[in-house]
Amino acid sequence: MDGFKKVQNEYKKDRSKCKKTLEVKGRWRLNVEYGPQFEIKLETERAGQITVLTDETIILGGGGTAVHPVHYCMVGFCGCFSAAFAKWAAMADIELRKLDIRIIADIDLTTGFGIEDGIDAVNDYKLEIFVESDANMEELNKVLEHTKRRCFCMYCITTPIMPKIEMIVETPEEKAEEAVFICPNCFNKTMVFLDDNTQKCKNCGTTGYFTLQPQAKNVSQKKKKFK
Repeated sequence: MDGFKKVQNEYKKDRSKCKKTLEVKGRWRLNVEYGPQFEIKLETERAGQITVLTDETIILGGGGTAVHPVHYCMVGFCGCFSAAFAKWAAMADIELRKLDIRIIADIDLTTGFGIEDGIDAVNDYKLEIFVESDANMEELNKVLEHTKRRCFCMYCITTPIMPKIEMIVETPEEKAEEAVFICPNCFNKTMVFLDDNTQKCKNCGTTGYFTLQPQAKNVSQKKKKFK
């Protein structure tokens, strides 16, 4: 616990250090005829990069060749909650001889199958903790309350969090330069670069400056004035 306590004291002195940004990015495996449907590579602090694969169950259109994403959600909750429980037990000088955790979820696939929207996907969600310790129930319940308030995944699963979803339609690199000259108003390849490096549609007069993805910046350089 020495390392955790040290960081805890540092963060108490500078609360800005408590702010972090988490990011993951994966890919749907469109070029694979059989096997896991989704792949993501995650970086660890000491074990390097780990590849995680997921697949839908057969009844949901998958192949059943890898762990289902929902099971990963449940595993993540178990891992996060048990880590928090063990940590706050240790902070209270409570020794644990056993700490097992189980989640049982009753789900409804009505909306998932597109049969009817608005049906709750989860009807019951139960968490069971199996503990062996010399600590009494009052002490263990105090640890449990700390865990419920401080576990990150517990917060996520009990707090409405509406994600901002942005769809980014990427242009293949070989078509990137052509896309720069397509007018967003009349959809013709009529945008031309002016001397000030802005653009103007020679048909409808739409003006603006349209850039490409970072790897294709070179095509956004100034072009000859249209005559």
